[in-house]
Amino acid sequence: MLMIAVGLGMDAMSVCMGIGVRWHSGRQRFRLAWHMGLFQFLMPIIGWAVGSELAGIVSHYGSLVAGGLVIIIGAKMLYEVVSCKPGQVASAEERAVEKVAVKAGAKTPPDPTRGWSLVALSVATSLDALVVGFSLGIKGVGIWQVSILIGVIAAAMALAGVIVGKHMGIRFGRFAEFAGAMLLIVLGISFLFI
Repeated sequence: MLMIAVGLGMDAMSVCMGIGVRWHSGRQRFRLAWHMGLFQFLMPIIGWAVGSELAGIVSHYGSLVAGGLVIIIGAKMLYEVVSCKPGQVASAEERAVEKVAVKAGAKTPPDPTRGWSLVALSVATSLDALVVGFSLGIKGVGIWQVSILIGVIAAAMALAGVIVGKHMGIRFGRFAEFAGAMLLIVLGISFLFI
């Protein structure tokens, strides 16, 4: 479960690295860490509830479905790492937020650690946790300890991402995403055989 939490936290960490290059005050660090952790905590619970309801229906194929979903999420993350340049995703998100703010009449770039931008980033980085929760629900694994672990680790990794982003830019964002993707693929394969 610790490996799953770290794998899911890599996504939040890499996004926070990109944001941390520019926005890294104490309050901004707290908001990013809190929201990333909160959404990473909530999404597996939601996914687990749905997966638990479907567990009876897919009981014969539960391990196959759970493993397949985790492998697909890992493969999606791996594809995103391979198909874009380091920092490209974070830069695209920043530019989109800035365009909306300029249209609304703002003169300075908006802070992505506030308002709907923060909610959107938190949801986007925690969708993988929703699928993992769904997989755990199908396998019949208890969710509360896992969700707390995922949320705490994601918050810590998001905070670390902002700090690293402040000092080192987004150089390691791609590596972190790659490591997280590979970890999820390996865990998905283990679901198939354990």
